[in-house]
Amino acid sequence: MKKYSILFPAILFLFSCGNGNDESKNEGGDSVRVQSAGAMSHEEMEMKEMAERQKDETPKESPYKNAKIDIKVFENKEANLTGFGYDILIYDALYVHQPHIPAINGNRGFKTKDQATKAAEFVIYKIRNNIMPPSLGVEELDSLGTLK
Repeated sequence: MKKYSILFPAILFLFSCGNGNDESKNEGGDSVRVQSAGAMSHEEMEMKEMAERQKDETPKESPYKNAKIDIKVFENKEANLTGFGYDILIYDALYVHQPHIPAINGNRGFKTKDQATKAAEFVIYKIRNNIMPPSLGVEELDSLGTLK
């Protein structure tokens, strides 16, 4: 019984030392430091001011709203590409060259000219409405019927 009465306080002491609420122990790589709301760095203040200015600004009109935009659909003739692609020309200058279906794995072109044209027309819609970048996602291509 004497052995246990001596060991028990020693064990309690060891556990109480390890369970302290010391903040310096929680400075690992995955810990997050929270600053008080009153103490902002210079960068944070600039970011907050910029966000406030952007809230007040109205969306800018696209410079291409009334531009001359053309589509040229082409058949891929390269060895590693099949199907159709498209070029978008603004004022006869190449703006987009898309030889394969965007947003999917691999390098295959559209199966038909009509599919390539639909995708290009949707990109032109985005350009005219200042939706930048005018990229296409899988959901958009599927809703256009260009992935079938």
